[in-house]
Amino acid sequence: MELDKHQSPDMLSEQGDAIAATDAGADQQLIRSYLWKVDLHLLPLAFAMYFFAVIDRNNIGNAKVAGMDTQLKLHGEQFNWIISAFFFTYIFCEVPSNIMLKKVGARLWIPFIAICWSVLVACMAAAKSYGSLVAVRVLMGVFEAGFVPGFIYITSFWYTKRQQAPRIALFFSAGVFAGIWAGPLAARLQKINGSLMGYQYIFIIEACITIGLAIVMAFTWQNYPETASFLTEKEREAALKILAEDKALSPKADYSTKQVLRALSDWTVWAYAIIFWAAVTGGTTQAIFGPTLISAMDYTSTRAQVLSAAPSACGFVSQIISMFLPRIYPHFSVWIMLFSAAACAFYAVIACVENHHVRFAFLCLSNFALSPNMPLVSVWMSSNVLGVTKKGVASACTVMLGGIAGLIGSHIYRSQDAPQYKFGHMFVCICNAVIFLIAFALNLYFKYENRRRDKGESSLYARTLTEAEAEELCDERPDHRYTR
Repeated sequence: MELDKHQSPDMLSEQGDAIAATDAGADQQLIRSYLWKVDLHLLPLAFAMYFFAVIDRNNIGNAKVAGMDTQLKLHGEQFNWIISAFFFTYIFCEVPSNIMLKKVGARLWIPFIAICWSVLVACMAAAKSYGSLVAVRVLMGVFEAGFVPGFIYITSFWYTKRQQAPRIALFFSAGVFAGIWAGPLAARLQKINGSLMGYQYIFIIEACITIGLAIVMAFTWQNYPETASFLTEKEREAALKILAEDKALSPKADYSTKQVLRALSDWTVWAYAIIFWAAVTGGTTQAIFGPTLISAMDYTSTRAQVLSAAPSACGFVSQIISMFLPRIYPHFSVWIMLFSAAACAFYAVIACVENHHVRFAFLCLSNFALSPNMPLVSVWMSSNVLGVTKKGVASACTVMLGGIAGLIGSHIYRSQDAPQYKFGHMFVCICNAVIFLIAFALNLYFKYENRRRDKGESSLYARTLTEAEAEELCDERPDHRYTR
């Protein structure tokens, strides 16, 4: 552009500011358009899939209330072992599944594992013995293991850390939302008049819905923003710019064995995982044993199925609220400590009080306090762990310990403890005390580490690193600051 010699330097400066402001406004418009398109393509199907994944995983509890244990002549702790069989393979298949997702792509891998676990859910309707149910649940864990850590991982390619938080919270809310509908849906399905037992319809129909969702996902999902066909070139360019500035993951980065070892040897990764484990212990036991706990309060089986929606509804509300909490106050550790302290107190009341109405009310309150910590710690981990391979392994390790929670949680509500189930309630109470202590310790460590890096010549050193060198350093790169 040719400059007018009569224009003063101030006039030129004002024009430059106006042009920069116009460019920034155009970029913001492109980013809004990008987020709208990505949310529309990614989130509805992910929400629906997790909704039915949780139902598929936990409908064994609804099937028991519908008469499965009587029909198959289950006795003693056999039902608890059927539940926990799922988690033996679920625990160990999380990391391999995320590695496969990186190699194959989410568009093919997620629908594939969803169809596999859904077929196995349908097979439970044909099970004739304790052994066959255990075998099917073991195989289910192999395939369902990859879905939750896979979703957390792939959001790191599409969103900045700030954008991730509400979307991961929304994703996890689908699991609690499933708890609202699982009981009423099972109660309706078990009443179908046909040639099968009522509990068999629960397995078959819910599995067919998940298979349908997986097929739709295979045709609509995209792997990465770099290759997404629904984006314009300008939207892609604007999005990749802010993703690079936020140190978001890039599909161009290769698999790194060194980063795997970095993840497995990083104590903070395991600290996040223990928090997730303790949080899932409460959530899983409420999802599976909710109808059992409520029926022990002198409610009929059908009414217990329906009433089990109430605690889940409270959890759903709190998870939706958790979407906005980091915007109000950005320290994840404080919110996690607040909710874990409340859950600890509520479970102590449930364990000590005998009045049925009070216990049911505090069961609802406890689920309100339990539910936000799973998405909060997932986003916290994703915000602080850098490196494509390390983040994939870290997200898998976090959810892997959630699998251990399911394994242990399957046995803490024991039949000999009915109707009070004091042992199970106190176990979850202690788990939430552990969450509080670890979150507090991480807060102090990150505060110390950020101050240490601020005192060094971090920014100067960071400018001398190549992109590949910075990628290999992961979150130890000197210009990275931890979110507390």
